Amino acid sequence: MTGTTVLAVFGYSPSMPMAWIGGVVFTLSALVHTFQYFKHRAWYLYLMMLGIFMEVFGYWTRVIAIRNPNNNAAVFMTFLLTTLAPSFLAAGCYMSFGRIIYWVTPENRRGFRQIWVPARFITIIFTTLDMLSFSVQCIGIFFLIGKLSNQSQTADQQTQAVKTTYDILRVGFIMQNVVFGVFMLVAFRFMFASKAWKFDWPEAGSNRWRSAGWAIVAAAFMIAGRSLFRCLEFTLNRGDNYLRSHEWPFYLFDMVPIVLVLMIFNVAHPARFLPPDYCTVRHAYKKPGYKGVSTTKSEEDDQPAPGYSRVSLVPPPLAPPRNNAGMTQAPNSSVTFTSPWNSRPSPGADRY
Repeated sequence: MTGTTVLAVFGYSPSMPMAWIGGVVFTLSALVHTFQYFKHRAWYLYLMMLGIFMEVFGYWTRVIAIRNPNNNAAVFMTFLLTTLAPSFLAAGCYMSFGRIIYWVTPENRRGFRQIWVPARFITIIFTTLDMLSFSVQCIGIFFLIGKLSNQSQTADQQTQAVKTTYDILRVGFIMQNVVFGVFMLVAFRFMFASKAWKFDWPEAGSNRWRSAGWAIVAAAFMIAGRSLFRCLEFTLNRGDNYLRSHEWPFYLFDMVPIVLVLMIFNVAHPARFLPPDYCTVRHAYKKPGYKGVSTTKSEEDDQPAPGYSRVSLVPPPLAPPRNNAGMTQAPNSSVTFTSPWNSRPSPGADRY
């Protein structure tokens, strides 16, 4: 294919079959996620759904750009959507993990000492930082679009515009990687520290929610790996940049991790494990959350056996005796109590 804009943006001649594969895969995944979104009423994952459909349109516009290299709008759109969409998937990870922490953590364990970030502010902090890195990436991409859209630009000017864009994008992806690094530390800290109050987990200590927690950690790790690849791609922009001059690294280190993220959420959708009240858009921090009495492992031996309580160990008071007529006998009554067992015939007495 031809087209100076295509070569300037991609750095190589894109493959039509691979673009079709990407479009079909993301379209099928989007259909499954849409079904799960409404089935589980996961309204809070609206940013994640936005990112999924950005991937869908990004790969189909890639097909259009390959078919018509002179369509600059399609070239810019596919570059914009495929670069920015994972930021919204990351926001979905932050919002899901924040709700899980707020749900399963007793109120007296939600402070900085236990999970390093107050549970009330996990979603707000990480989503805000993610959107900040997203904004920096937007600045770089729109700067490139503005420069390459100018038909009077020479080849050298276009090359310089691409380099400047890469510098801006590199800053945005470095910020995103730092946010991911901090989030991974907090996530691992919580997943291991939460074992200390396992007796207070919801659903009588059920660990079903941990499946969603580890799934979110795995998805965040995939997105972080993709972000690291993008950071290297936009950093090594001097001389012969192999990552920029060949297409297969894009599909292996960009498309494949994002597809795996969507598959992870298909299998372990967070809304399957969260209560309905936690799947609303404005849950958070309007509701009191889970209240539990913190219990550590050292207190395990002090816990009563299942089905019993300390109250049940106290014998109930004896009922006052009853007379032969079935009436309750007063405590000071002179009527003696006759046990019904005294008048019971001996075994076999009715035989004679």
